[in-house]
This record gives sequence, structure tokens and C-alpha cells, in this order.
Amino acid sequence: MPDNVDLFDANFSFGPDAGFFYSCDFANQRLIRVTETGAFSGAFPVARSTFRTPIKELHFDGTFFWTLEDLPSDLGVVIKRWRLSPFPTAAFPSLIPLELRWQDELTLINSPNMQWAASAFAIEHYHLEFDGSADAGDTIVRVDDATNVTVGNKLYLGPSTDGVDGDNEEEITVLGVNTITGDISFSKGGGLENSFISGDPISLHKSIYLFNDNSFGGLEDGGGNLVNFSYPAKTENFTDNGARYASARAADFDETTLSWVRAFQIMDIVITNPGFDITNSQESNLVEDDFGTEIEVFDMISDFDNTRYLKLQTKETDEALDTGTLTTTDWGGKYNFQSQPRGSLVNSVAMEFSTNRFVLPQPSTNTITITTHVRDQFDFAVFNEEVRWSAAINADSDAGTVGTFSPNPVFTNSSGIAQTVYTPSSTPNDIIVDITADIEGIP
Repeated sequence: MPDNVDLFDANFSFGPDAGFFYSCDFANQRLIRVTETGAFSGAFPVARSTFRTPIKELHFDGTFFWTLEDLPSDLGVVIKRWRLSPFPTAAFPSLIPLELRWQDELTLINSPNMQWAASAFAIEHYHLEFDGSADAGDTIVRVDDATNVTVGNKLYLGPSTDGVDGDNEEEITVLGVNTITGDISFSKGGGLENSFISGDPISLHKSIYLFNDNSFGGLEDGGGNLVNFSYPAKTENFTDNGARYASARAADFDETTLSWVRAFQIMDIVITNPGFDITNSQESNLVEDDFGTEIEVFDMISDFDNTRYLKLQTKETDEALDTGTLTTTDWGGKYNFQSQPRGSLVNSVAMEFSTNRFVLPQPSTNTITITTHVRDQFDFAVFNEEVRWSAAINADSDAGTVGTFSPNPVFTNSSGIAQTVYTPSSTPNDIIVDITADIEGIP
């Protein structure tokens, strides 16, 4: 049973205050803050814009909140960026956030060639930290990981935990990056406005991923497409089409991984994979006790220490471990989260050999390449699974010595494949060898 956040709206996210959840209250046009047990802890009215339709998903990137909503009259969809303001700065310190202010938006209007229908989106964002202190007036800061930082990016620094500038925030625009040292140069009159200490947070957002239920032709044909927009330029970087993106109900981004819920599955893609292949998929506990009715997910959080998903639902199904009996609990129209560990359920491990000769006349001079395929319960490739090979003399064999595998172990690639080369031993006898591929927990 999850902790009960008791939300009345179908969206939630983390926020600037640890230990709390946030949700957009459409009826009262405000952002609310609650504890994980549903205790109300504050509200912030929206400003400079409104929620025109109920918010379908809410995300927090470390500095900004992002919302997805339908435009009225089926005109399309809009993604808005918001910030709790006013926030403390060097010029105006010690201010308490009073309202959720609109900052910017990406508006997608239906056209004859494309119809927009979306329930899920994600923000490509990164949580960085100061690697060492930085003083007011400095024009270079050092971050713990500059891999994803490029010239022109805006970095949002703070809140500071420095004794003088505690809680103050500011932003800088990157002029130069040293990805080896983590040094980032920027231009700002007078340099930094605040001082920061090592470990203080830095936020970066780079692009928007939108799951469109409609295909390239803008039709509801069972297909779907994943559209990536650069930000803040808002230009379309690419579109990837496929049924795996259709009917995505919730999504989020964590580190380098884009995750989304579709039917009974949670699927992951590591966005640095050139082929944009599925890197992980797993069955989710999203079926009612009739073994057929799907439990809908309205929002999700994967940006949580990369170990579990939090899924916002109105029901959940528990299984009695002693009997296997399923029991579905309805939360009476309120939205609560259900936690689920991250990771694939491995369903099959298969090997193929090349050459496919199993009789080798000259031991130690002939080798066999062993290709091992690891697949999950949906027949998707399982990424980053450790495969370890071993060999044993068969019971019907003459006495002898087994050969060696190199490399061993190997982690599966994005196609779920791990390869090794087997070299037979220099035994004088004709031997029969049994070769096994093992992964953790499954021989």
C-alpha cells in the first residue's frame, strides 16, 4: 500500500522542498504542496497565465515546474514552464515564494497535417552540483559533471548554502565548457552575484519529449510518435514513429533515461543510444483482480535516485504471497502513488555459436564465438545485464580440461546481446563440453 497523498487532481511531482509532493489544483487555479501522507502544507496561486484545462502531467526539473494541458475546443496541446516566485536573490534576499508564475510555453496547434493528442511528456534535465566553492565576483564555476553542458545553455544555480548568501539563486549563460575539469566560463557583469559551496545544486534543462498518440499523418491509427523539441529554441529536433509510443499515459526523465507507461508496461530508452532502442521494459502491477482490466496511470516520477518509479493512480492491486490471490483497492476517486522498483524481468537467455561446428579437430587453434541474447517478458532486449559463461565436462565425455572464455563476464548492449570467444583446451582426449550462460539470479 503506498503512502496516501490524497490528491484530487491527476498530476504530481517533486518540488523545491524535500519530503513534499506538489500538484496543480485546477478548480482553484493554484499549485498545492502536500506531505507524502496527504497533509496539506501550502498553496501558491497561478500568475501571468491560467490552467485552461485540467493539468495532465506535472514535472519539476530542479528549478522550474512544467505542465501539459489540452487547449480548449480540441485545438491542440500546450506545455508551460512555471516558477515559484519571487525567489531569493542577491538583490532581493529572504523572500518567500507566494505564487506560481508563468514563464514560457510551447503551443502545438492542430493542422491538416498533424493532430496533437498527448497525455505524456518529459523534460530532459540534469541535476548538477558545484565541485568546489565559488565566490561572488567569480566568472568561472566548476561542476561535478559537465558532460551534458554546452555553450549557450543556461544554468540555474542554487539555492546557496553559503553562510552569507543562504537560499539565494541566480542564473548564468555558458560561454565555455571544459568537460574534463568541469570548469564552466560565463559572462556576467560583476561575475557571480552570490557565493556557493561545494555540493550546492545546479539545474539544467535542454529539451522536451512529447508522446503524440497520432502518427506522422496526424491520425489515430494505433501508431504514435515521440517528438523532441529543443529548448528554449522550441525547434523540432526529431520524430521517432512506432506503436511503442502509442497510448503513452505518463512519462518522466531521469539522468539519461526516458521512461513511460503504456498499457501494462513501463518502458525505458537511454537517449544517448544512437538507434533509440528500448533499453529496458518491465511488467507493471496495473491489472485489476479480474486479471484483465487495466489500472490507468495518470502521472509518474522516475527522477528519484534512479531506483524506483512512482505511479499516480486511483486504484492498486495487491497480491497475497501465500495464496497468489489478487485484491484491487479503489481509492474513491482520489489519486495516490504506487511505488515500483526499476529493472527488467528476464524471460529468456539464448546462445548461438559461430562457427556452428561442435567438433573441433585442433584444440586451442580453433575458437567459437558465442552470442548470448537476453530478452524480457515482452520479448524486448534487456540492456546492461551481466552475462557470465562457464563450461563443464559432460558426464558422457572422456576425462579432460575445459577451455576459456574471453572476455568474461560481458554486459549486454542495447540490443540485449553479449559476446565472448571460447578457446578449447589442449587436452589429448576427445571431450564433450557443456557451455552455460548465467545472469544474476537466473542460471
